[in-house]
Amino acid sequence: MDEARDVTMNDAPNGEEAPFGLSSNEWKFYQFVRSSPKGAKFTDRPEGMDVQDAYLAMNTLLKKNALEVIVLNGENMLKAIDLRDAEKASKLNDDARLVYNAIRAAGNNGIWTKDLKKKTNLHTIVLNRTLKSLEQKQEIKAVKHVKYPTRKIYMLFNVTPSSEVTGGAWYTDQELDVDFIESLKTACLKYIMSRSFPRIEGVPDAVFGADHEHYPTAAEVRRFITESRISSIDLSVKDITSLLDVLVYDGAVEKKLPFMSGMDDFSDDEDEGDDASIQWSYKAVRKVATRLPIEAITETPCGKCPVFSFCVDDGPINPVNCEYFDAWLEW
Repeated sequence: MDEARDVTMNDAPNGEEAPFGLSSNEWKFYQFVRSSPKGAKFTDRPEGMDVQDAYLAMNTLLKKNALEVIVLNGENMLKAIDLRDAEKASKLNDDARLVYNAIRAAGNNGIWTKDLKKKTNLHTIVLNRTLKSLEQKQEIKAVKHVKYPTRKIYMLFNVTPSSEVTGGAWYTDQELDVDFIESLKTACLKYIMSRSFPRIEGVPDAVFGADHEHYPTAAEVRRFITESRISSIDLSVKDITSLLDVLVYDGAVEKKLPFMSGMDDFSDDEDEGDDASIQWSYKAVRKVATRLPIEAITETPCGKCPVFSFCVDDGPINPVNCEYFDAWLEW
């Protein structure tokens, strides 16, 4: 069963037997529904097929679990099911079929046992017995969700969990890999630094001109990480972008539009930042050494003086004889 070939829209041409024992009308109707990604209406039918043949084919396919009814925008629609899954479901008893189809519909995000119980309306004892049986047959599997480690999530046995479930590249055994993230952040920042400032001997504070447009993009940083073999995991551009965003929030790099790198960047514009079509480039922020703390202005004694309202030039409390101000100036 697991070795069954993938059934595509081009299978079973005219004159040949339709797959999995479907009649020619059933196969034609199945292809018609499958060609509609959002599903087909109950009143829709393939061209050249009369109403009676269409309804007979639809009912048979529903009984064979080759079609399912979904609700889209408040309207019942027909959606095609992979025929291999349909064949598996058809060999199960009623309870197991109900549970199997509910888990299959959840896809690679899986379904929590509590939600599964609500969806199937099965008694807890019956549901647990059915889940155990399907697990033993290797039809389904239990996985851990990084966001909900105490919940038991089920999905089909041959389905790979989504990054939302596993946590993606940043998690190892459902635990956030802090060391891995920090090492990649350091490598990314080092590469961006090497591309952000010119190397001129004797000029440590040299900078590129305003018309410089060759700051690295997320795709270029990803290529550097891949070619350097810093990570054994195949990271996507989206993964690298999330790392670079952390560096932006840390104040270590800034985002710039490549074609406007000499102008004010728009990294604070929420609408621009959410546009995935924009190819941002990244420039390192050079730290300037200073003996004053960042909050030097707010640390002046006047800002938090308990007798500020009484402080006047010719009064008993004035800036000339202020002991708080003298202590701050001596620092």
